[in-house]
Amino acid sequence: MSITSVRRITLTLAAATAVCLSMLPVAGAAAGTVGQDKKPIQIGDLDPRVDAKSVGAPVDPCALGWEAFPAEVRPTKPNKPKLKIPDEKDVFATACRYDNGDATIVTNQAGGTPQQGRNFITLIAWARPGQMPTAVADHKGSTASTFGGKQGLIKSGMNNSSKEPSCTAIFPLANGAIGVSITNGRFPTDTCAIATHVATHIAQQTP
Repeated sequence: MSITSVRRITLTLAAATAVCLSMLPVAGAAAGTVGQDKKPIQIGDLDPRVDAKSVGAPVDPCALGWEAFPAEVRPTKPNKPKLKIPDEKDVFATACRYDNGDATIVTNQAGGTPQQGRNFITLIAWARPGQMPTAVADHKGSTASTFGGKQGLIKSGMNNSSKEPSCTAIFPLANGAIGVSITNGRFPTDTCAIATHVATHIAQQTP
C-alpha cells in the first residue's frame, strides 16, 4: 500500500450536537481557533481579544496545559493547545482546544479508501456568570457530579460526526463556570473519567 499523505481530519462544529448542547462545541472548526488556524477579522468587528486575561477569566484554559490531563492521553511530542474564538451562539467567553488525535492515512492504491484517524479533542471553556447553566435540570441526560469539592454535572454521549464517545463536565466557579467537553476515539480510558480528571484539576486550583 502506497501512502501519499498523512493528515489529521478535524471534526466540525456540527459534531457538538451529540455532546452537552451546542454551547460547548467539542470539535471546533479550524476557522474558530487561534494559532496556526486564524479566524479572519473584518473591519468593524468588536475587539477580537478573547484570551483569559482580556475577558477577566479566573483561569486560563490554554495555560492549564496537558498536565491537567491523565498521563496516558498526553502527547509524546510538543503539542500546544489553541485559543478558541467564540462564535455568536457560543455561551463561553474564552476557551482552548487540545488535540491529540492520530493521523488519517490516504493511499493512492486503486480503490483504496482513506482510513480516518482516531480523535482525541478537548475543549476547555470559561463562561461569565449566568451564561452557562450548571444545573442537572438544564441538561437532559446529565447526572450530578462533584469536582474538587464543587458540585456540577457530567454527561456522556456520542459524537454525531465521528461516532466516537464524548463526555462533558460543567461546574460553577466563584466567578462564572467551566465546561470540559471531550471526544475520545483514540484512548481506552473512559471518556468521562478523563473529563472528570481535567475538571477536578481545574476545580482544585480555582476558587
